[in-house]
Amino acid sequence: MRIKYLGTAAAEGFPAMFCNCVHCKQAREDLGRQMRTRSQAMIDDDLLIDFPPESYLHAMHGGLDFSAVRTLLVTHSHTDHFYAQELCNRGYRFATQMTEKTMDVYGNAEVLAVFEEGTKREIRPAVSEGLRLHVVRPFDDFVAGECRVLALPARHSVKEDALLFCIQKHGKTVLWLNDTGPLPEEIYPFLAKKGICADFVSFDCTFADDEEPSSQRHMSIFQNSAEREKMVRFGLVKANTKYYVTHFSHNSAPFRDRMDALAGRYGFFAAYDGCEVDI
Repeated sequence: MRIKYLGTAAAEGFPAMFCNCVHCKQAREDLGRQMRTRSQAMIDDDLLIDFPPESYLHAMHGGLDFSAVRTLLVTHSHTDHFYAQELCNRGYRFATQMTEKTMDVYGNAEVLAVFEEGTKREIRPAVSEGLRLHVVRPFDDFVAGECRVLALPARHSVKEDALLFCIQKHGKTVLWLNDTGPLPEEIYPFLAKKGICADFVSFDCTFADDEEPSSQRHMSIFQNSAEREKMVRFGLVKANTKYYVTHFSHNSAPFRDRMDALAGRYGFFAAYDGCEVDI
């Protein structure tokens, strides 16, 4: 499996559009290296995790064929993770000779409601025919394309069942743990019972090295380390599992060199826009 991080920032991006803090000002002086767009990842050219407003930018900059995507997994309905309106352009006269005729979209009930609300004024029947929507609930176990997917509960929103994902393909396993605070305890025995042993884990690290995070909806490197220890105790990871951190807030000064150094001190790798990992 190949995991490609297309965006690695929290909701406001880095530098943040409306912000003039010292970190954002400095980042604007070196956008080519420091810029972080909203969170999105691709697995093996045909599966996307999340669909932010930058999806068009990600496809163009990465030279990617988004018409080849057969599966879209959506963690939750917040705009930085699901910009439904862009899907109005998948077909009709906006897109011809697409690689795949249909895309399966998996998300919670609120994701599907946001899709309906955001696309009802513009979507053409020819586009709707190519989008298959599926409601997913925490602890669902389903097949999407060539992947087996386990949906896990995130600690992120009281208004919807935000999701995390365990993705298995060709004998490899990815744990995608973005946009969540410390994991709900029931996740660990659930994954252990399913026989999960991850080759790759991606952690929400919104707060970086903040020792007193301002909410329980995201994590810091210290909480990431604590969650990794639990994974080891439950036998959910291997000696050679790769651990990455992502989804950084501008408040955490997520400059490339700083994040690399911070992650390295705790045995992680810091993701950046465009980085690829093979497992």
